Amino acid sequence: MAERDAFVKSCTFKEFEAPPTFLRAAERARGKVLVVASAGNTARAFSQTSSTSGFPLVAVVPKDCLHRMWTTEPANNVFLIAVKGDYTDAIKVGEKIASLEGMLAEGGTRNVARRDGLGVVLLDAVFTVRELPDHYFQAVGSGTGAIGVFEAALRLISDGRFGARLPRLHLSQNLPFAPMFRAWRRGSREIAEEDMPNAEDSIKRMYADVLSNKNPPYSVRGGVYDVLSSTSGLMYGVTNRECIEAEKLFEGTEGIDLDPAAAVCVASLFQAVERSFVKEEDKILLNVTGGG
Repeated sequence: MAERDAFVKSCTFKEFEAPPTFLRAAERARGKVLVVASAGNTARAFSQTSSTSGFPLVAVVPKDCLHRMWTTEPANNVFLIAVKGDYTDAIKVGEKIASLEGMLAEGGTRNVARRDGLGVVLLDAVFTVRELPDHYFQAVGSGTGAIGVFEAALRLISDGRFGARLPRLHLSQNLPFAPMFRAWRRGSREIAEEDMPNAEDSIKRMYADVLSNKNPPYSVRGGVYDVLSSTSGLMYGVTNRECIEAEKLFEGTEGIDLDPAAAVCVASLFQAVERSFVKEEDKILLNVTGGG
């Protein structure tokens, strides 16, 4: 998004989590090959970092997501594997590869380096405006970014210079596949089968299929359910039509073309305004997670 001097080469905020993840891997498991499974955006961001750092990487993605795999420099140290199946299938294959000698799983949400890398979004915003926002909006597939932002907010509150109240988290998923949205709407800590009806078909009909995680860290201690509860947060289900409308309006007003996941997030902000969940005077951090 050169329009806003956001020169993220892979065009996704996943690039924020790649460098600290590579650095932590180098410090804790020197000589091993990092393994990442993704629906495309994370694998592309990690491949981009590998192309510039030379750190070896095995990237596993669904075959249908191969079009998302590109880098701005030759990725000579990346071994790309395409899996016949969806994101969950890619994760399973990645786990098998990571169990082999000389391989290292990148860790997902459990990896503090990934969470801290994504939490930089909040740090940058707060250091710019000098106070914590009232609300934070993000589209989620796993929710790692939201957890990272929550943890960064706790540190900023402990610092004492930027406010004493946690931002209210507003997290969104793309219908028809929205397991966390449905579980949260039911008031349940656990995702059930009823929250993922016709999963394979639903994923195929998503506008933002990068958000199609069947096993997100929702129920675990410190996961999405807990951070939503701690901030009196809200979850939104966004239709494909709402995504397209939000994308057109955002590009028309801001001059920035969004990727599908970011369109989900913007559409959720529209819902929040329409339902009076936010006020005109509120300070809002909208995480435009990809574009350009």
